Amino acid sequence: MYTVRVDYLPLQMTRLEKLQKTNLNVFTTDDLVILWEVENRREAIESVKDYIRRGRMFSIKKGIYSLTKEYNTKELSQKLMTPSYISYYTALGIHGIIFQKYSEIHCMASYSKTFDIDNQKFIYHKTNPEVLHSQKGILIEINYTIANPERAICDSLYLNSNIAFDNLRNVNTEELKEISKIYKSKRLEKDIEKLVKHIEKDVK
Repeated sequence: MYTVRVDYLPLQMTRLEKLQKTNLNVFTTDDLVILWEVENRREAIESVKDYIRRGRMFSIKKGIYSLTKEYNTKELSQKLMTPSYISYYTALGIHGIIFQKYSEIHCMASYSKTFDIDNQKFIYHKTNPEVLHSQKGILIEINYTIANPERAICDSLYLNSNIAFDNLRNVNTEELKEISKIYKSKRLEKDIEKLVKHIEKDVK
């Protein structure tokens, strides 16, 4: 049977220590292959199985693992679907643009899908490839990416033109208009124009 005792590997540091050095906590099998510089997925999987048996790593779902039992759900959201970024209701709430709290974590991705993991729901909303891969208005945190206020507003109106916002005082209207162009949607650009007029009227 093919087994690997990872702590006895002839490396300058153990594979576990390599993961700890990243300041991340959640990893996919593909992440492990790259970080451990192994030649195939089987070797990575056998190594992580050994760590799990000894309580040094934990399985969140097939192909996704964490260094601790407690993990950042925002970080996990980026591993469930790649590429993706946090937006819509979640980002609006974090930036104080809406006041209602949503327990789900909402993300933009290449197709729509929902996951339920450890009593947490993750909802992925489909957007077009040009938007998904654009870095305009994307904030890069240590272990996840999230739409800034202007990108979150555009994403939200792209998904739901009837959405209401509670607080737009700190929104940059010029950036809002610039970001809206990446969606190639006349309807969205018109919605943004109306919103900008509303914001500017309130500022006067």
